[in-house]
Amino acid sequence: MLTKCETWVKLVQLNLVQGEMPAGEWDLSGKNLSNIDLNEADLMGVNMSGANLSGSSLVGAYLNHANLNRACLVRANMVGAVFIVANIEDADLSGANLSNGEFGMAKLGRANLSNANLSGAYLIETDLHEATLKGAILYKAILSGANLSKTDLSETDLSETDFNIAILKGANLTQANLFRADLNAVGLQGARLCDANLTEANLNEANFYGAILQGAIFQDANLKGVRKLTIEQVREARTLYAARLGPKLMKQLQEHYPHLLVKQDN
Repeated sequence: MLTKCETWVKLVQLNLVQGEMPAGEWDLSGKNLSNIDLNEADLMGVNMSGANLSGSSLVGAYLNHANLNRACLVRANMVGAVFIVANIEDADLSGANLSNGEFGMAKLGRANLSNANLSGAYLIETDLHEATLKGAILYKAILSGANLSKTDLSETDLSETDFNIAILKGANLTQANLFRADLNAVGLQGARLCDANLTEANLNEANFYGAILQGAIFQDANLKGVRKLTIEQVREARTLYAARLGPKLMKQLQEHYPHLLVKQDN
């Protein structure tokens, strides 16, 4: 990784800054930083609000506490970059490669992450409220304790993702792939799970109050201990074959909707 001084020298060579390295905060707000190589750069605490970083490479860059509010990071390559406690609200990261990145406690509210690659990323306690992640890849990402309220996660690959105690109130999970996802104790109040694939997902103690489950697949899912889940909601699902259910819900399904417990033909 580049030192702070080496990062400044690189910015000078790219004609993005001039003079000696300042002792305080670096201000790169609004600058055009597109299509440049900042791999492993130390940009901790740098103000890049409104900057254009589209198409740039920041592989392994260190952006802890950086201000990227409203920045453009479209199709940027940021594999393994560190954004802990960074402000990335309202930024455009569509199509960006953020795989294996670290975003602990970062602010990504209302950010555009559509079609972004976040596979294996650490997003623990990250604020992603009202963000757009449609079509994004979050395979094996860790979102424990994250705020995903009113977030668009439709058509997103969330297979084997860890959502432990995350907030998904009002989230749109239409056609999302949640195969083997860990949704332990998550808040799904008012969430849309239409045609979502929850095969083998763990939903222990999840709160389903007001959730829409039309066409959802719960094959082999763990639904024991779930809260606020009614037979009126469950009857709209596509299948609950081999799902682990509480005794009351299982009895209601056996009596009124036994077809949901039968294996479906492919």
